Amino acid sequence: MKILLLFAFILVSCATSPKIETDTSALALSKKEKQDSVKILPKLNMAAELAKLDTMLVADSPNATAAHEHFLRALDMLEDDKYQFAELFYKRALAYEPNSHFLLFELIKILLRNGKTDEAFPLVRLSVQSPSATSEDYLLLGRLYKEKANLDSALFYYKIAIEKREGDLSVLYEYSQLLEVAKNYPELKRIYGILLPELDYPPRLLEKQLLLYQITQTPDSATAELLGAAFGANGISYAEYGFLQAEILTSLKKYNEANEVLLTIFFMTPSSELSSRVALRIANNYDLMDSTTVAVIWLEQLLAKEPENHVATNNLGYMLIDHDIDVKRGLSLIDSALKYSPDEQSYLDSKAWGLYKIGSFEESLKILEQLENSGMAAPELWEHLAAVCKALKLDEREKIYREKINEN
Repeated sequence: MKILLLFAFILVSCATSPKIETDTSALALSKKEKQDSVKILPKLNMAAELAKLDTMLVADSPNATAAHEHFLRALDMLEDDKYQFAELFYKRALAYEPNSHFLLFELIKILLRNGKTDEAFPLVRLSVQSPSATSEDYLLLGRLYKEKANLDSALFYYKIAIEKREGDLSVLYEYSQLLEVAKNYPELKRIYGILLPELDYPPRLLEKQLLLYQITQTPDSATAELLGAAFGANGISYAEYGFLQAEILTSLKKYNEANEVLLTIFFMTPSSELSSRVALRIANNYDLMDSTTVAVIWLEQLLAKEPENHVATNNLGYMLIDHDIDVKRGLSLIDSALKYSPDEQSYLDSKAWGLYKIGSFEESLKILEQLENSGMAAPELWEHLAAVCKALKLDEREKIYREKINEN
């Protein structure tokens, strides 16, 4: 007996939504989604439906019997795929028992099955006012507001549905899609924090979390913990997520914690491109922790293995210059890095700093001014400009750069 359940909406999978939407047209159900919602509806449990009806109707009501009979006729019509007639009998049943929330909701579902959204909509708004309203009522109203592209109302009713339907991950995911469109990033971050561990950190959802981090540009411990848990649960295949966790920890100035993660990745992937980036970050973190000797050792070892790694070449050269370890060698290393990438701003800044250290102030200032005029705007550049201007007794300009440093 092929009887279809009267209402379903399809949860859009992570795999089909890798990007955060910004167009409210994404709220409307597609034609295919509406077709699919009919095709894959599970079979109706006749006995359960009748049992629900018996509990919902008032036993001693003179209209209960008539309502029951019309409900049975509606089910008969559904068996024969006569949905319009089923709708008619649902309406008759409800006319006998107008206070029956059960019958009202059944009518709403068949109206939606018949494509009569506009007729169903005010009935759904009525159903949520019933003392018998459940999460289904609120979820349905949220979905209808979503189809109408009324984002605020959709979010409001989804949130109530979630509160009444705790633990339903499919509804949480639908809610997250609305939050994406609404650009409600704090709430979206909270929902991802629930979904990711419950779903075993699916890559597509992790990508959404990373995109959210990139959009907000706000490093936080919660995001770092999520990425760390994903890396810890999946090992080497999720090493990139572990690397991003370390980047966030570094942004939070948790250098020891960051290096613990980075060392784990380094020993997992000793010969990969990722291991080179990891080694660079480890060295940088040691330098930030005033362990410059250890940082230099890491960079020396990396260059011994990858002599053409010009990023490591520049970084080592800059450390030797900045800490007055070996300025002459540092300048030589930076010149080597510039041969690979002559327009790289960070390398040119390193060169200018080296020239300052050996007293070539005019030459240093010329390079730094070129960088500033090219659009480079970084605290390190302003610090170097301030130092060079001070050496050249350009007091007013030094003051301007000091103010820029303080503003940042």
